[in-house]
Amino acid sequence: MRFKKLLALIIISTFLLTGCKNDKKYNEYMEEGQQAVKQEQYEDALDYFESALTEKDGDTEATSLHTQVEKILQVEAKIKNKLYDEAIELCNEIIKSDSESSVCRDAAQSLKSQCEKLKEEQENLTFKEEIDKKIDEAKKLMDKEEYMNAKVKLGYIIEEVTGKPSYTEELKECNSLLKTCNDKIDELANKEKEEKENNKTENKDSNTNQTNNKNNNSDKNNNNNSNNNSSNNGEKIDFNDELKKQIAVAGEAYVEFYFEYGEGTAPSAFAEQAYEDTENDTPLGEYKEQGKTIFMNAFKEAYEATGNEYY
Repeated sequence: MRFKKLLALIIISTFLLTGCKNDKKYNEYMEEGQQAVKQEQYEDALDYFESALTEKDGDTEATSLHTQVEKILQVEAKIKNKLYDEAIELCNEIIKSDSESSVCRDAAQSLKSQCEKLKEEQENLTFKEEIDKKIDEAKKLMDKEEYMNAKVKLGYIIEEVTGKPSYTEELKECNSLLKTCNDKIDELANKEKEEKENNKTENKDSNTNQTNNKNNNSDKNNNNNSNNNSSNNGEKIDFNDELKKQIAVAGEAYVEFYFEYGEGTAPSAFAEQAYEDTENDTPLGEYKEQGKTIFMNAFKEAYEATGNEYY
């Protein structure tokens, strides 16, 4: 009987000693794991929490911290691949965890801030690349002497960067290019005006010479005047084929601007407003409606060529 009691006491003591030993090991692993998290040594932390679970299988705290560290490692992988939105989402999951220790939540909060900063930098870089690309496109239009189209594109770029402190140089460059476009447009308009005036002067001189060389016959003079008037009217109706071509090219170019800036607006409404804005800068006077017809038809054909329905 005494032997049985002694045996039972030995067994109980053994269990108690083993339990204390297990608790000590568990606590050591948990402490080491949390320290590893603080030092951002997440692979080591994962190993420590796994060891803690071998000492206390199914332990809630060790399981929770182990899961959180796994997610932190996923966050790091997302950051490496610049998947910042997904990384932020994982951080939010960790922050909402209910472990007693906040060590992983604190790490996740820090990583989230890092992700948000990197995301903003990436967006700014992407935006800058887009702006630089658009400025290059405007310059290419200017090289092809498509100053009206370049002017329109520069106007949209200026709207995008105005008020952004980081883009003062781009804004300055766009304004300089815009001034060049306006100067070139005025220069071409003046040149065209001079050519018309020269043509009128040549016609007038020619008519005067013809009149001096002819007899003073009133019927012939009337016929000459009638012919001259018809010739002048013909020039007005023609209103320069090159100008018509430029208007058509502008209409086609505005389709690209529509997909870039006008989605959500009816293409026909966008085209009408675009023509009004453009025509206000370079008035066509009595040819305004003719110019509008050319512009709208060119826009419509180019728009439908993209496979979209014009409305």
